[in-house]
Amino acid sequence: MAAPTRAKPQTDPAQIPHFGLYGEAGTIEDPAFVHIENITSRSSVHGWVIKPHRHGRMFQMICMFSGGVEVRLDEQVHVLEGPWAITIPPGAVHGFCFRPETVGMVLTLAEPMLSDASYSRSLPYLEPLLTTPMTIAFEKDGPLFAQLQHFLQQIDWEFNRPDTGRALMCEWLAHAVLMTLRRQLDLHGISAESSTTPSATLAVFRQQVEAHFRDHWTLSDYAAALGTSTARLNRLCKQLLDKTAKAIPQERLLLEAKRRLIYTRSNLDEIAYDLGFQDPAYFSRYFKRATGFTPGRFRSENNFDTTPE
Repeated sequence: MAAPTRAKPQTDPAQIPHFGLYGEAGTIEDPAFVHIENITSRSSVHGWVIKPHRHGRMFQMICMFSGGVEVRLDEQVHVLEGPWAITIPPGAVHGFCFRPETVGMVLTLAEPMLSDASYSRSLPYLEPLLTTPMTIAFEKDGPLFAQLQHFLQQIDWEFNRPDTGRALMCEWLAHAVLMTLRRQLDLHGISAESSTTPSATLAVFRQQVEAHFRDHWTLSDYAAALGTSTARLNRLCKQLLDKTAKAIPQERLLLEAKRRLIYTRSNLDEIAYDLGFQDPAYFSRYFKRATGFTPGRFRSENNFDTTPE
């Protein structure tokens, strides 16, 4: 597997820590990047604490075989014990406090690999995993958990050998891992869509929102980029998400504002401008209408230590 190309390190201390892999400055640009390691190898050297951070254009999955963890996913904190999988889409803020000697694997995949046109048939199945951070419970002796462990062990085997086609093998096995997670979601009551086209369109819409929410695109802008009408896009979101299409970029913008307020020390003017607001006062009014709190009060009530070690 070719070594990843790394961009120049990001050093702005006001920003949420943004890593290729945790503790390694810069971003990973290889669109076929696959990486696997055990939980111990990285967490133990940091005292089993991985501070809140995020990855650009990378999807990450942590599978815990045994042990325990307190995991922070954006604004939510979960305390998990035993066999669990945690999925982290690109851009989601996450941090961990593992119980010492926790056993498991961390799989990291380039987002372009998952959204590539050659895998368009899988997008409707994987879309829930690629858009929302999730914690997925498994039964210790269940067949899907055994299957998940097997696929991860196979990726680890391939990753550490120079055999012919190992990059392709890792990629195929990674998709098998994700499909196993999808099947476990089905057991928890999330079923696959009967038609793949609406979900595929929704997945592309999510990608467009991720790319342009700071530009404050209108619904017409998104519909034009998708080659559809605003009415059809709205019907699709109401059908699959039970919310309007306009709400999707608004929720993403608000989520980013909350992330900046909780995890960075940027002042309110900097946050407003970074999020595409020309007037910081308007940003404050927007935030209060959406949350019921001023940005300053929200920050003070959700303070989180971002001091680097």
